[in-house]
Amino acid sequence: MSVLLRSFVLTLWIGAMSFGSNTTAQGETPASERIHFVLAGDSTVTDDSGWGIGFASLLSDRAYCTNLAKGGRSSRSFRDEGWWQKCLDLKPNYLLIQFGHNDQPGKGPARESAHDGAFREHLKRYVDEARAAGIQPILITSLTRRKWNREGKIEPTLAEYAQATTLVAKEKSVPLIDLHQKSIEQCEQLGPVAFRALEPMKLDGADHTHLNREGSLAIGPIVVDLLLKELPSVAYCFSSDKVKASMVPQPYAIKIHKGRLDLEETDSAVTIRSHGKPMLVYNKQSPSVPSGIDPVYHRSGFLHPVHSPAGQIVTATFPADHAHQHGIFTAWVKTSWNERSIDFWNLAGGTGRVLHQRIISTFEDGDSIGFEVDLIHRAEESPVVDILRERWRVSAIPTDGTYHAFEIQTAQHAQTEIPLVVQEYHYGGMAVRGPVAWLNPDKARTGQQERCSIVNDLGSDRVKGNHEPAKWVCMTGQSNGNPVSICALSHPSNFRTPQTARLHPTKPYFVFSPCVKGDFVIDRKQPYSGRYRFLVTDSELNQEWLNNQWNDWVGTKQ
Repeated sequence: MSVLLRSFVLTLWIGAMSFGSNTTAQGETPASERIHFVLAGDSTVTDDSGWGIGFASLLSDRAYCTNLAKGGRSSRSFRDEGWWQKCLDLKPNYLLIQFGHNDQPGKGPARESAHDGAFREHLKRYVDEARAAGIQPILITSLTRRKWNREGKIEPTLAEYAQATTLVAKEKSVPLIDLHQKSIEQCEQLGPVAFRALEPMKLDGADHTHLNREGSLAIGPIVVDLLLKELPSVAYCFSSDKVKASMVPQPYAIKIHKGRLDLEETDSAVTIRSHGKPMLVYNKQSPSVPSGIDPVYHRSGFLHPVHSPAGQIVTATFPADHAHQHGIFTAWVKTSWNERSIDFWNLAGGTGRVLHQRIISTFEDGDSIGFEVDLIHRAEESPVVDILRERWRVSAIPTDGTYHAFEIQTAQHAQTEIPLVVQEYHYGGMAVRGPVAWLNPDKARTGQQERCSIVNDLGSDRVKGNHEPAKWVCMTGQSNGNPVSICALSHPSNFRTPQTARLHPTKPYFVFSPCVKGDFVIDRKQPYSGRYRFLVTDSELNQEWLNNQWNDWVGTKQ
């Protein structure tokens, strides 16, 4: 075979390897002039379950990446199976090398390498052979496993291999990326609940070793940032804007002021005010469970208290009659997943719950302000599995001060390959719980005065209107002798619109419940989404005003 033909075949093979790994950064710079990075390592480096995709996504058009990392390989088996020679054959400019996970004791003689013996020798040989081939080697300490203690700190399980890698780097004067330490710092900054968003969710629970795609995109920037500190000369190979925008967690404003609206975040909550007065509070942590209420009812990830412009509270949390109802919240009741029955609403059953996971951002959007958060719908019984991740986008809307207005957009995504089946049931979905003082007597229809009323856009009361499809629902009660109302509008883009609304006959709550009309599935191809606007007034129901509000919101004229 001629030299020219061999060169052509090698170029085709490199292109195929790069395309197959989905890590080639395409650009206008000719391939012959682009800097070539090759990744060597175990599964925590791969595109499927490691940081490879995150690294490659940050490359500029002046560089490209081939990922030859292989799951299950160690510093020993990677060479023995011929993968190291493939790395050398590609003759990249830079060769990034990370091992340790599969070198540990218990992995078998074909993979094990003692951290203070063979493991160091393997790394030294890798460095020497890369240099002999005209390649710049770069050593990387192992991505940490997420073994959490009760204080939310990482208990390192790979520290000895990270230290061995560091010692080889010093001895050989080779650039070192201390990913082990930096990934521990990132874990502890996010915390165990938030970091689960970056981990693969399997049928037996979260995978605390590998990364999902979002995790790859969160770890990749760390690798690049540390690389640029070691080798600033390769900065042109990466998009600095992308690197900065991809760092996790992203900084955001914990205080926002826009017109008459204000937002402030603390360790436990996000509060929004209008005209200097409280509008709503989102609970990042569960409020204290009142005395006499079972601690099983603790919950985070809901709005309470929600205030009227006059300062009246129109929601409740831990109500004695139904302690699992919390302000404005979402939950499904009758569901099945992987042959397990899970109730995310009734917490006393112990099968499921919904909880706050993380703050994504705070924002200004035109005249509105708000925040984005992720919540988790978790199966509580062993094995503990996060079934759905739900994102709320909560927007506070400016008004003339006579009423409060805000919107919740929700999107629920399956976290495993197994779908969640939301089964037909008479309640479950986007719910509003009013104050305990609004609880009606059991004999509300026998002459005893109601403490609150619930009416829908059809003019139906809580009895006739139960399970009617509704554009909006309004609940009105008394506070300090004055009327106050909280109304929820359901957008016509919602699933099974107009959505069926459960109006409770005696309790001060209602819920938009598409599950009343039958089963449906939430899986990775079919997320569930919804959009609701909430209006709070210091007055009784004004049906004409509400109809106008709904029409203005959805852009119709009637």
